[in-house]
This record gives sequence, structure tokens and C-alpha cells, in this order.
Amino acid sequence: MAETVSSAVTQEVVSRVLSGIKERYERESKVKEHIERMETANIKLDTVLKTSEKWNITSVPLLRWQRKLKRVAQECDDTLLSCMQRLEEEEEFEHRVRRSSFPKRILHNASRLLVSSIFNSGNGEPNGSTVRRFEWFADSASEFLRYMEIGDIPRGYMFFDPPVRHLLGGKGTKYCLVRGDQRLLLFLRPFSLPGYGTEARLILLLQDGNAPENNFILGLHLRLTESTDVVGVTVRCMQLFTSHLRSTAETVKAELTQLPTQDFYWMPYDFSISSRKEHWDDLHTIFCKWFRQNPLCCQHQQHDHHYAQSYAGSSIGSLTRDVYLEPVTEVYLQGYVALSSTSNKRRRAIANGETWSTRDFSHLKISGLFSPHASSEDLSPAVGGSATQIINGETKHCGSYENISFEQLGDIMLPNAVDCLRGSAADTSYQMLWKSKHGGAYFRVKKTSWRAAHWKGRGEKRQKLRGKNVQGWTCEIAEFIGSWVAYAPAQLQGPICDWVRKEKQMPPMLEEMTQTE
Repeated sequence: MAETVSSAVTQEVVSRVLSGIKERYERESKVKEHIERMETANIKLDTVLKTSEKWNITSVPLLRWQRKLKRVAQECDDTLLSCMQRLEEEEEFEHRVRRSSFPKRILHNASRLLVSSIFNSGNGEPNGSTVRRFEWFADSASEFLRYMEIGDIPRGYMFFDPPVRHLLGGKGTKYCLVRGDQRLLLFLRPFSLPGYGTEARLILLLQDGNAPENNFILGLHLRLTESTDVVGVTVRCMQLFTSHLRSTAETVKAELTQLPTQDFYWMPYDFSISSRKEHWDDLHTIFCKWFRQNPLCCQHQQHDHHYAQSYAGSSIGSLTRDVYLEPVTEVYLQGYVALSSTSNKRRRAIANGETWSTRDFSHLKISGLFSPHASSEDLSPAVGGSATQIINGETKHCGSYENISFEQLGDIMLPNAVDCLRGSAADTSYQMLWKSKHGGAYFRVKKTSWRAAHWKGRGEKRQKLRGKNVQGWTCEIAEFIGSWVAYAPAQLQGPICDWVRKEKQMPPMLEEMTQTE
């Protein structure tokens, strides 16, 4: 009786195992079919995305669509790789089983069937709905390509702002103007990064041999669309610095509005500083990926609410609506403020035609970097923004401020810096770091001396003086970045330190930037 029962049980087990083997082979056949369909969908997605990278996408909706397709393509690629690895493992297992004896083979398949039944819901195999989803996105990718060809570059545009047409066409410009003891320099060039569209980098600097308060360096990095008013956005951005560097901001706005943009000469971006193009593109990429980790930041309504929280309690909330910071990645501004009353005496002397060119004057050099889309995850949700004072490289815990806006930062930074640096000969540097959930800034104030200089005269001496000053702005920016990197996020410090080190090793760029007068 026992033998009969045992035999019946054995036959039932064998029957179920054989049935399971048949079902598994059918399942494997369907898995291979799903893998082939996913491969086809993946190829379609990859082809469309590769094609889209050759186009100058300026439409924000198309950039969002492209970003979505990239995420789906990566997901499809990961799923496909996982399924193929799983299939290879099963085929290798079956090959080993076939080489074993029949009883062992039955035992192996029985255990395999048991494991499969346990982990059936999460075995890494593609089901029909997953495959159909990838196929749907692959089909919609063709639609994306059609919209891109219809609605984006290349084609003729009626641009609102003349520089945009050239920048979107991959061209840049440089401009130089000498007015007595003043020298104005402008560099404007395009930059493209996959997923971010076409962006522009603007550098504007004024060197005044007699009035240090007029000297400034402005750097602006913004994303372009066919309707972007580059000069207009830059001018309005200066409103953000009125409480930090009012005189400098007003000087910048005055110079920008007088630029003869219609007369600029445009040429392909390799037009100047070609030896440094890749070097400065590296810095642009680092800043772009960090200061705007989400390329589509502030495209949705919830981000407007985020801004309102970050700037609560300040009139800057209204400024963000007027200035429209969405396309702006970062703004750098450097200017000078007189530390003593000798500045007024110097102005009167120059106005009266008296000689005042050999005397040094004590001034404060103020440099600020504002990134409207940077995010600080370590802040409490209840804190709208926080600021920390740093004197001579040492953080002052007693000088911390909470729930402070970017505009309010200017109201306390400059008075504190003046009190600190004028009251102590040992203190030479004052820094302030501002963080918020949406936006960040770093300011540095240093004591500096100023010796008046003139652009008068011709020949080699004048050319060397120009070259020295032109070279100076790159050194100024690199030195400022080097001071800020200690307070930057840990993952950003390595790339920035490498960039600063390379910048110091670079040969000076003089001739190519002094030939357009």
C-alpha cells in the first residue's frame, strides 16, 4: 500500500514538473520576444535622442520632452540589460542540467520551478505592459522629432533681440572701447550642453584709471530662447544687487544700455581665446550642472511658490516677477567701495585738474556670486534663508542669521564688512555665505589699495598695460572661485580645485584680446 502511494506521488510530481518545464519553455520564448521588442524600442529612442542633440533646441516644452525621453531610454536600457543577463543565467543553468543524469535533471527543474513560483512577481522578466510602455514612448519619440523639426532651430526667425540670432547660430563677439582713462571690454559667446539647450556667457568689465568706484567685472550665464533679450535681462538682474553694490550696479546698467549691439562683429565661437575655450567650457559645465541641477527648474507653478518662500519678507519677491530669473544660472559682480573719506578728495582733485595719480587709496573690493536655482538640502523647511559671516577664513558663529532674504543680505553685509575691516588692521577679508532652499550666494569683501593709472600714450608700454589689465579679469575670477570653493558642496570642490589649478598654469592671454579697438 505504501509503495503504491509513493509511486502515485512520484508520478504526480514528475507530471507537474514536466508540465512546469513545458510552461517555462513557453515563457522563455515569450521573454525572448519581449526582449526583441524592447531592443527595437530602445533603438528608436536612442536614434531620436542622438538626432535631437544635433539641433539647437530653445523651446522649453521640447526640452522637457527630450528630458523625459532620456529618462525612459535609460530605464529601457537598464531593463533590457537586466533581462538579458537573467536569460543568459537561465540558459547557462539549463546547459548544466542537460549534462546531468535524468533524476538530477528532474530535481533541478523541480527546485527551479519552486523558486520561480516564489519570485514570480519580481523575477526581473519583462511583462507585456512594460514592453508596451516602452513601445509607446518610442512611437511618441517620432512625434517629438517632428515637432522639433517644425518648431526649432534651424529655420528663419524674427528675433526680438539681435544678439540672440547670432548666439543661437553658434557665433560670439568681443567688443572694446577706450574713452580717455576708461576701457570697456565685452565678451559674449554661446555654449551648448545636452539637456540644457543653448546658453550664453557674458563678461563685461570696465577699467577706469582714475575712479576705482567705476571699475567692475560682470559675469552672467543664462539660457537662451529665440525671444531672449540678453541685454535687457542683464540690466534687470542688476536690480538684485542694488542693496549690495548700488553704485556698481548703476554703472553696469548705464554701460549696458549704451552698447552698440547692432554694430557688433560676430564670428564662430572659436574666434578668440581658442586655447582656453575647452578650459572655460569645463567651468561652464561644472557651474551649469551644479547651480541648475534641474535644467527645467522654475518651469512649473510650484517653483514660483518655492521662490516666494525663499524670498519671504522681502521686496525681492516682486523683483523675481520683474527680473524673471528663470533663464539665469548665475550672476557674478565685482566692484569697489571707498573705505575712507579720501575718495571725495581724490574726485575734487581730478575735477580741478590736479595730479593725483601716484597716491594709493584704501578701498574695499566686493565680489559676489548669486545662483538663483541652487539648492541647499541641509536647511530646515522652516528656514527661508540663512547667512553666515566668515572673517579671515574663520566662521563666526555669533554672526549667523536665519530667515534672511538675498536683498536683506545686502543691508547687513556691507555695514558689517566696513566695521570689521576698518576697525581692525589684522582683518583683511570678510565673507558671507547665504543659503536657501532655492537660491544661494557668496560674497567676499577685501581690503585693497588703488593706484590711479592712465590709458594715455601709444606704443609698447600702453600695449603691455592693456594686456596686464585684460589678463587681470581672468585672474580675479579664478582667485574668487578659489576662495569660494572651501564653502562649496563637497562633490563640487574637487572639479573646481582642478580648474583653478589649470587656470594658474595657463599662459597669459594678451594679444588676441587687445586687437579690437
